[in-house]
Amino acid sequence: MCYLFVIANSFYTGQYIYYFKNLKINIKSNMRKILLILFLFLYGTANSTEQTGSYQFSTDLNKADNDKLEIELITPLITEDKIVYRFPAMIPGTYKILNFGYFIEGLKAFDKNGNELSTNRLDINSWEISNSNQLYKLIYKVNDTFDDTSKEAKNIWPMAGTNIQAGKNFVFNNHGFFGYFDNYLNNEYIINIKKPQGFYGATSLIKSSEGADMDLYITPNYQFLVDNPIMYSLPDTASVVYPECKVMIATYSPGKNISANDIKDNLKDLLDAHRRYYGGTLPADRYSFIMYFTDDQKMMGIGGALEHNMSSFYFFPDVPKSYLSETIDYLMKICSHEFYHIITPLNLHAEQIGNFDFNNPQMSEHLWLYEGVTEYNAHYIPLKEGLTPLTQFINTFKEKMESSMNYDDKLPFTELSKGALNKYASQYLNVYQKGALIGMCLDILIRSETNGETGLQDVINVLLQRYGKDKSFKDEDLFREFTELTSPKIGEFFQKYVGGPERLPYKDIYDKIGVEYTEKAYNVIDGGGFSMNFNPETFRMYFMMIDENNETVKSLGLKPGDEIYSMNGDVVNYMNLKEKFGSPENPKNLGDKLEVEVFRKNAEGKFEKIKLTGEVKSVKTSYDYELKLKDNVTEDQKKIRNAWAGAGVK
Repeated sequence: MCYLFVIANSFYTGQYIYYFKNLKINIKSNMRKILLILFLFLYGTANSTEQTGSYQFSTDLNKADNDKLEIELITPLITEDKIVYRFPAMIPGTYKILNFGYFIEGLKAFDKNGNELSTNRLDINSWEISNSNQLYKLIYKVNDTFDDTSKEAKNIWPMAGTNIQAGKNFVFNNHGFFGYFDNYLNNEYIINIKKPQGFYGATSLIKSSEGADMDLYITPNYQFLVDNPIMYSLPDTASVVYPECKVMIATYSPGKNISANDIKDNLKDLLDAHRRYYGGTLPADRYSFIMYFTDDQKMMGIGGALEHNMSSFYFFPDVPKSYLSETIDYLMKICSHEFYHIITPLNLHAEQIGNFDFNNPQMSEHLWLYEGVTEYNAHYIPLKEGLTPLTQFINTFKEKMESSMNYDDKLPFTELSKGALNKYASQYLNVYQKGALIGMCLDILIRSETNGETGLQDVINVLLQRYGKDKSFKDEDLFREFTELTSPKIGEFFQKYVGGPERLPYKDIYDKIGVEYTEKAYNVIDGGGFSMNFNPETFRMYFMMIDENNETVKSLGLKPGDEIYSMNGDVVNYMNLKEKFGSPENPKNLGDKLEVEVFRKNAEGKFEKIKLTGEVKSVKTSYDYELKLKDNVTEDQKKIRNAWAGAGVK
């Protein structure tokens, strides 16, 4: 997925998002394509009369109006009498239904003579076109998502969203602008974009033609197009160049608070560490870090990133320069996560991802690998390569242990993964907590089982050779293959702690690297998994997501959007929120009375303070953890610690 963070209670400290692989297009091998490119470059796609097997899209950024852009498509040749044109319900890496068709309006279809053909909107994302064997052109308008206040827009994570800001900035997460016909996903896409004077399109797509006022892109299929976002604005870029890979940083900061050059040195240190970890070369020949910093006060509390094979797109608050150092430090953690996504799931994945269905997505059971191991490595690589000390790493994962207990710890991770879009959506964010902890435990256990000689990444490297970008594994085979490459104990680990309900064996795992582990159990309110965010306009925390089937939630009558003011007479704020729901000093018990004051919008859209009463209907166990590096360790502990932590031990 990408990385999504919210300014929230400690229940939810982060989340991410990601996907596919770039191919170089050799236009020299195809004279027809060369002639087509020249024709389009000189006259524009809109003037083309040639209808081929390609999608030929065009849009003019100079004509943006009221945060809308008109899109014109000269369609590929269609043989069917009826055809369906779609926008994605979901995109790779998001693990959430988003419905981009909601932002499309006025779609019309025409034959070559300009006669309008009949269209029927089947659902929010799909239009059926009659007499489509005569179809020549589609025209429609796209609304952006960034400043849309509708419920549907709020459902779109901004790192997957779109921006149309005339004369300033355009964010092309391409799934929001360009659709596809059923059974024509693998046709070529030609994208012609007219741009304002001086604007630059930051992307990892290779421009087939580039001029002062127009860019032309060609991609081999729809997945490739979706995998490559583009951001248009006045250029603010920097480069980090390696023999095997050119890395671009592109930023847009309306307040001029952060620039590409501000990020460059820290990012180079991080990429150097990744490069050493991968054996001396980066796993791409080009890569773009595309960063949009928002000054919209309504969106200052949310951000993150979405991964792709050759790029990642970031949405972040445009915080003042006085916070520059903290902003860059946090960005580097997310960049580390996103960059590792090149490994998984982009180049190591199950069939559900390799054969991704944009409108009827099926979930793989291995989110522990795609997001959990990625999040683990986002922190582990800087440890292994000496950028992060071991004490800092241990403290970070102590926080993840605490946060993970705010979810259902008995829910098998394979079940969470399969049900992440629906049944277990409220548990999804645990992939960045317990999922990362699974990665850590698995890595240390593999080191222990191989006398320090092999780690988790070594096993993944073998699987990358066996599979790769274009070959998917079967969900049901992965645990067996991991076990065959390691030991029976790894199979037992998967059965008990990933495919089963047992709690991770922290004490045993930490003992292998000489870390003293203690825990204290206490009860907290079980809300079924809910997330909260900060409203900068009211300075209150509000419920973003709640489990309305949870008995305690039903007892109170909580609703999404409620802004909490007090609990049992005590004013609630960001600092004391977790303690109010349960802590070692304030444990909760079944039957405890609850009196919660919230601000809720009425029919006129104005906040009213209301009092909710209920009781604690369900509790769950949480833990207060203590982790401490031992000074006196055995030779075996020292060996495994050194082999696992590498330069981070010093």
